Amino acid sequence: MAEYASTRSAFIAALLESGRKNTSIVVVSADSESRYGEFVKEFPDRSFNVGISEQTMIGVAAGLALTGKTAVVTAYANFLAFRALEQIRVDIAAEKLDVKLVGTDTAFSAGWSGYTHLALEDMAAIRALPNIVIVDPADGNEAFEATRAMFEYRGPVYIRLRGRQKDPVLPVLTRPFAIGRGEVLVEGKDVLIVACGSAVYESLKAASLLQAQGWSPAVVKMSTIRPLDGELLLELTGRIQRVVTVEHHNIVGGLGSAVAEFMSEAGIGGRLLRLGVTNGFCRAGSEDMLKKALSLDGEGIASAVSHFLLKEK
Repeated sequence: MAEYASTRSAFIAALLESGRKNTSIVVVSADSESRYGEFVKEFPDRSFNVGISEQTMIGVAAGLALTGKTAVVTAYANFLAFRALEQIRVDIAAEKLDVKLVGTDTAFSAGWSGYTHLALEDMAAIRALPNIVIVDPADGNEAFEATRAMFEYRGPVYIRLRGRQKDPVLPVLTRPFAIGRGEVLVEGKDVLIVACGSAVYESLKAASLLQAQGWSPAVVKMSTIRPLDGELLLELTGRIQRVVTVEHHNIVGGLGSAVAEFMSEAGIGGRLLRLGVTNGFCRAGSEDMLKKALSLDGEGIASAVSHFLLKEK
């Protein structure tokens, strides 16, 4: 398979591949047809543009799904998750319709557009609704596989993509993506780092820095936030008592909350540290600036984990 440095280009490639095989796939845009790439040109009769109205986009997609179509919608994640949340709740989630929700420019990838476009609470909004699978791919290659997997799944899926920029490709060999399955990328015994999305790459950098300090961190890629891979967490927390979650998202309602809820309800002991955006909106800036300012780059994550381990020693 080709390597995809951009999650957006990976999505477009997988959409086109899946659309050629499955004629029930249709796309609906809110004046954002370019996000579907060549699909619109190749399948104009399966492409619909409702203008700048995310709420209408969801309603049209729901109608198409009720006729047996697999409808895809995409927009800036903030506009999709917040502006159209009521329609997603009533039209899609309540009826468990086969609509694929694609939120773009997530995490810090909107950069200089500021907090109106920086999607750092979108998972929390969608996760509050029942019946929707939530996926946050770690890189372009996984975004390609996750897109193919969501078309094989019958029901609503929310997938987080980043912007047009090229992202690092994970320097690890991974198993094929499967909804609801996490994956151990680094074996360790001192601390379990569970990360999703673009935070996976930074967590791997942090793990290398921690190893240089004499620690033995384990790193898990948890790209499906719902359903969470509880079986894997149970196995790992049975022998690793200190857990750190890392996400380029607010710590409320995202991966950290999902892991905390699971550990509490499963009666798992040990300590948990949640790393992410805390108690505030994010200012404008380059992606590197923002990650560094929020201590969510490799160095910042390593420092926070190190302090956590020393405190708990």
